[in-house]
Amino acid sequence: MKNDSSSLPGNAQIDDSFIREYLQENPDFFIRNDDLLDQLTLQHQQKGAVSLIERQQQKLRERVRTLEEEITSLMAEGARNDALFKSYSDLYVRLLKSASLEQALAELRKTFAEELGMPALTLKFFDSPLENNVQVAIISDAQRELIADRLHEQSVYLGRLTAREQHLLFPEENIGSVALLLLGDEGEMGLLAIGSHDSHHFDPSMDALLITQLQALLGALLPSLLDHDHA
Repeated sequence: MKNDSSSLPGNAQIDDSFIREYLQENPDFFIRNDDLLDQLTLQHQQKGAVSLIERQQQKLRERVRTLEEEITSLMAEGARNDALFKSYSDLYVRLLKSASLEQALAELRKTFAEELGMPALTLKFFDSPLENNVQVAIISDAQRELIADRLHEQSVYLGRLTAREQHLLFPEENIGSVALLLLGDEGEMGLLAIGSHDSHHFDPSMDALLITQLQALLGALLPSLLDHDHA
């Protein structure tokens, strides 16, 4: 668009869209015509008529406030992520130092219940790796059906369960969302289920890096712990 309005046809209608386009293409218009700034007024819902400069200042203040809120939110999220990473890192070390399955289970429950606020945790095996050991829970037929439904094409499920599925895994807890992890190279060993009361805590779109690292560590660690307990 040319700056010279004389190029317009005589019957051209100058509407809002034309003025908007002109000002976008000529951002220095009010620099070249700064006397207009004192004459223009804008209607404000609370303050009534205000000058263009006042309105610009208000918009800038609102933008600054929005940016400050976004920065504060990002910093809080960063702090939460740092704390989460530390909890998982400390857990990995304690698991590697565990001398028995019972100790490993205690470390898992300590981290998720005491540090992460998720008291619902269960570790179950497809077949009994230890005879007459009450610490080892075996996956029931109904739980096998649940696993087949939720983990038929993946080894990790993050999200919500039906009321029936929740009861199968956590009969004494009101669970909002879960992390289900198949254990073993082919998922043949068993299942670790972690439940949160927060329905939004575990979500399919979340970053699963820490969960999959825990899955890999347990898959490598549990056979030696079971052999130790069997000896």
